[in-house]
Amino acid sequence: MGNSLAAAIILALSLGSLGGAQILSTSKIKDPAAQQLQQTYINELRQLSTEAAALRFPYPFYFSQALDIDENRQKQLPQGSVHFERYIGQMVLEITGNYYISYSEGALNGNQRARKTYEDVVLPLLKIAVAHVDRKVPIDAYAFEIAHHVRRKVLKVDTEGPENLTLIIPRGIGERLAASKDQETAQAALLESAVYLNGEPLSLWLSGDDAPAEVKDHYVARHTVEPDKQSAAGDEPVEPGSLVSSRLIPESELLTRIRESRNKPHEVSPERLASLEAANAATLQRLLSDLKADAHFVDYAPPSFIAFHNGAYLQLNLSTDLPRPAGASQYRIAALAFDTHIAHLLRPVSKYFQSNPQFDGIDFSTTAHQAAEPNSESVEFVVPLSALNCYAKYDCTGQELINRSIVLINGERVSLDLERSESAAPGDTR
Repeated sequence: MGNSLAAAIILALSLGSLGGAQILSTSKIKDPAAQQLQQTYINELRQLSTEAAALRFPYPFYFSQALDIDENRQKQLPQGSVHFERYIGQMVLEITGNYYISYSEGALNGNQRARKTYEDVVLPLLKIAVAHVDRKVPIDAYAFEIAHHVRRKVLKVDTEGPENLTLIIPRGIGERLAASKDQETAQAALLESAVYLNGEPLSLWLSGDDAPAEVKDHYVARHTVEPDKQSAAGDEPVEPGSLVSSRLIPESELLTRIRESRNKPHEVSPERLASLEAANAATLQRLLSDLKADAHFVDYAPPSFIAFHNGAYLQLNLSTDLPRPAGASQYRIAALAFDTHIAHLLRPVSKYFQSNPQFDGIDFSTTAHQAAEPNSESVEFVVPLSALNCYAKYDCTGQELINRSIVLINGERVSLDLERSESAAPGDTR
């Protein structure tokens, strides 16, 4: 018993020492606000670093501010990279390091190499960071820069050199990514983040060899336009969740349909709505049966077609139990209802209406409940089918889908910025 206790104490002290070693010294942080955060939340960083130091990676990984260095030299340098930093006007929690895996360029393309490093290193570290940096810590995003190695032939000579993977993951999206249980949720979150391979935008794709060409075109366009050129599209504003004006993003059939649908004549007579219910009865039965476990349909209010905003919409009545307290802000409640519940239903529901549906969109109407709070909020996301299909094919982000939809909170139309709303303090009632 004594030997076991001594071993446990030694292990705990060892992990504590390693954990502290992962934190970058405050003296090496240049931004004063980031320095202050480092000092204020040092206990949280120590807890994060202790758990991160206990991770076992498939290949050697070192927390290091210096990247692209030989492993023998790395072993001689002190570790330390977990810190707060200012990046393009945002405050981020940054983790950098060297991952000593060597990929063959002939066997794995850029996406496959990036995916392997993301799955081996970034995702485990992100989960730990999300767990230990709660909402009281004022950051905007999580940032990772990981260097790995690539073997290739140059002029028929075998060479090996470094390759850097960088991810900037907005805070709310990082929380969603860390908690995701399915590949579709994770994929959507990655496409709403900024990913670069050796400084070039990368649409990190989690299945197959690479992202579809159209997804890559849209992603690269969003992440290659310089901030000072975003106004070049004239008077058209940049939407929340879109890094550039839509005029600077490559055209696609889906985006064209979104614009054209606004001018399309609509018929919403009672006879028309009744005919839609009859025509879609079998499909709706399958939808109710297949998605019952995840959708949380309201039994007393079955799906029905309604007239709304000069269009015919399928209304799905749902119940949302928020997984964490949201506070009093109706905007935060709506944003969490979307990210934790509705967003998970968008692609599954869209699959039932891909063969020329004769209606305009779907009204995801939910009542959001939170534990220990007697009141609830009624939230509706009225989504045009064109926007739903755009999202389903990864042409649009979740925020862009919101921008092209109508959001109602307790019957009143609102504008909803997901990231800003989720970042609001739980007590904020704005």
